[in-house]
Amino acid sequence: KYWWQYGRRQEQLYDAIAGLSKSLACAITSKYLSFTFYDDDIVFSNATCVFAFDTYEYFAVLQSNFHELWARKYASTLETRLRYTPTDCFINFPFPQNHTGLEKIGETYYEHRRQIMLARQEGLTSTYNRFHNPKESAEDIVRLRELHVEMDRAVAFAYGWGDLDL
Repeated sequence: KYWWQYGRRQEQLYDAIAGLSKSLACAITSKYLSFTFYDDDIVFSNATCVFAFDTYEYFAVLQSNFHELWARKYASTLETRLRYTPTDCFINFPFPQNHTGLEKIGETYYEHRRQIMLARQEGLTSTYNRFHNPKESAEDIVRLRELHVEMDRAVAFAYGWGDLDL
């Protein structure tokens, strides 16, 4: 009935994610750089950056503060919000060769964040507003912060930077 809504699908994108159970994505323009997984039956909008990754090791690297700092250096902005573009923020990003330990911490972080969002009926922006608010002391957010440090440590180790004090 509404055939034109799907007339401009990016066939290369859907070919790349066809064999995956889920794919990683982020909003191109957002207050916080937040990655999340989506099922394979979704039609993505042009305001979404989609990655053909279905493992938590890539989530851990992309959600880490190392990638956040990289993206904020190379991204453009829209008003005060980050404008994440794959050509400026992703293609030139040097991923670590060693992924040891990233799958487990990535999944632990992701699942804890998901449980917070479900329990509070909040989206990513509301969750990260609380995460970045120094006055927020709720136990679930404090734990998310601790998990983020653990994830950053694991990513640092993957780069061979085990001596960083995070």
